[in-house]
Amino acid sequence: MAVSRRGLVTAVGGAAVGTLLAPGLTRLALGRARETSFPVGTTPDQPAPAPHGDLAPLKWAPRNRAYLEHLIADYGYGSPHYNPAQKPYAVFDWDNTCIAGDCEETLMRYAASHFRFALSPQEFARAIALDVPPRPLDAALTTTAGKPVSLSAIQADLLADYTELAARSGPIPADNPALLSLKSKLLFAYNAIDASYSADVSCRWIVRLFGGWTREQLAAMAKASNLWHLGQAMRHDIWATPAQRPGRAGLVACPALTALRLTPEIADLQATLRRCGIDVFVCSASLEDIVAVFATDPDFGYNLPRENVMGIRMTWPDGKLGLETAPGWPVTVKAGKVAALRAALADRRGYGPVLVCGDSSGDYAMMTAFAETRHALIVNRCLGGEIGQLCAKAAAQMNEKHPRFLLQGRDGNTGEWRPSEQAIKLGENTPCLLAGKA
Repeated sequence: MAVSRRGLVTAVGGAAVGTLLAPGLTRLALGRARETSFPVGTTPDQPAPAPHGDLAPLKWAPRNRAYLEHLIADYGYGSPHYNPAQKPYAVFDWDNTCIAGDCEETLMRYAASHFRFALSPQEFARAIALDVPPRPLDAALTTTAGKPVSLSAIQADLLADYTELAARSGPIPADNPALLSLKSKLLFAYNAIDASYSADVSCRWIVRLFGGWTREQLAAMAKASNLWHLGQAMRHDIWATPAQRPGRAGLVACPALTALRLTPEIADLQATLRRCGIDVFVCSASLEDIVAVFATDPDFGYNLPRENVMGIRMTWPDGKLGLETAPGWPVTVKAGKVAALRAALADRRGYGPVLVCGDSSGDYAMMTAFAETRHALIVNRCLGGEIGQLCAKAAAQMNEKHPRFLLQGRDGNTGEWRPSEQAIKLGENTPCLLAGKA
């Protein structure tokens, strides 16, 4: 069931990472991002002497690297038109753009696998039902026996599993039937909600699973999940309900990816932009606090300012993650990303971003909304939908002198970029430029 607001069942990969780096993901870009973001004696707000906007070759498609170096030269400190009081800026989606994989979805699977939840059963029951429309699930979502699934039945089974597990003390064996049932039906419910309702519903639904944690606890768990996943070989598991625990909904099975990968090319690009006086922001459909762990912790190499990370924002009653979204802030998916960028940046500065980077249909709106955007860089995953439309435009512009859209290929079997516009899907070995086209 390949469904998600950001393409859940997609490729992340590679082998074990040693000190956080998968084979082929060299220390060059991450070390450069960590150690030389700005010349000695300067700060992000001070012009740097003779800045260099050259990007490390790494695995860039050469044409994309050249266009981005021209962008940095035209908008950065070296440009005669540069105004430090009106700094240009770039915006990046996070999941499957700055990294390979999705740090929030992997955290959900990590929390489910270890039963790391802070909500009481009563709070959990409210969390999994809140704001979910009272409409049937997509008819294509069925049990392993091909029977339709009722969301209310899935919710009842989740609550029964959760209540039983919450009453236990001590470690829970990995083969515990209630834990296996919870895992399979939690992932099924998330996929089903995303496939059946609007994207903002699934964005809020997954975040609420982390309710009850303090910021410090959530950050610690997110870092533990990141480190664990970075150390795993790429693995595509099936989470299935054990036969002895069908519950009301019946037996279900879902594919679950186990891996995250760093992207040195993005780390180097972000560091180079900042070194040359172009601000870097993240706008994600994941919980802002989860993304910030990856984006700001020096151990991961991106080292961005915390205030430059935007995403889903929630209330924090008594210092703990609540179940309600923060008032006055949009749900940062699709058009919500544009609303957030206008509120936080474009309306205040009076202009939009010069560069926008994304990978999915959730990024379509922010890639097309601003007249000031010279390039929209698309991490190519050969997807359809709205992002497929932009990929087609990028392909049509590959021979143009001033392309608006750029395609950057990635190998879904390793999570690493390819020095080409073409991508390779997970489980395949033939490069493709567009969805359905080799």
